[in-house]
Amino acid sequence: MEENYNTLIKQAVRAVLKPKGMFQKGSTRIWIDDNGWFFTVVEFQGSWCDRGSYLNIGMQHLWNEWEYLFTVCGTREAREGTWVGYKGNVEIFSQEITSLAETALERILEYRTLADPETAKTIPLISSVIAPFWPAWNQFMTAALAGDIPLCLELEPKVRRALERVPIDGAEEMLTQILSLLDEPQKIHAYIVDKIIAQRAYWRSKPGLKRLSVHPEYG
Repeated sequence: MEENYNTLIKQAVRAVLKPKGMFQKGSTRIWIDDNGWFFTVVEFQGSWCDRGSYLNIGMQHLWNEWEYLFTVCGTREAREGTWVGYKGNVEIFSQEITSLAETALERILEYRTLADPETAKTIPLISSVIAPFWPAWNQFMTAALAGDIPLCLELEPKVRRALERVPIDGAEEMLTQILSLLDEPQKIHAYIVDKIIAQRAYWRSKPGLKRLSVHPEYG
């Protein structure tokens, strides 16, 4: 029965997301939408105590060296809606998962509008499940990628306040490195792009993500 409901989830989600250009990480419940310098990560999260799925959606910025895929932060909280449980009725469950996947697609299309850093740079990011440094840092870095140095300087205090609330090992050094390059916009852009290229290569080397395409700017 467990295999049956998992199969129902995968089939319903695939029917909605695959035609829109998303791809599944191997055989997991994680789907990726590639926006060049960030992934939109969509997770149909299971539970150890029930059969069904939650829906989590968020951004994973590729200048950060994460070793796993997850919804780091976003323009809204990652959790969408409520638990969809399997109660033995295949038709009803398939319809509910399809509806969940359609909600995911709506959010995916919203995140696609942020693929230009110039558009994304002024939009605050949030997360209630990770240290506040990361949303603040990712907006700061988006401004840096867009070449908006005045905005970077405006956002710097926000990053520092987040670090004061919850210190992160190595974060101060990361911030200092970027600040040291702010008077050389071309160099800072190249530095960030190099980090994105390296992270994309890292993910492309992983099982289940070898289909990640080569981006014309970000590798």
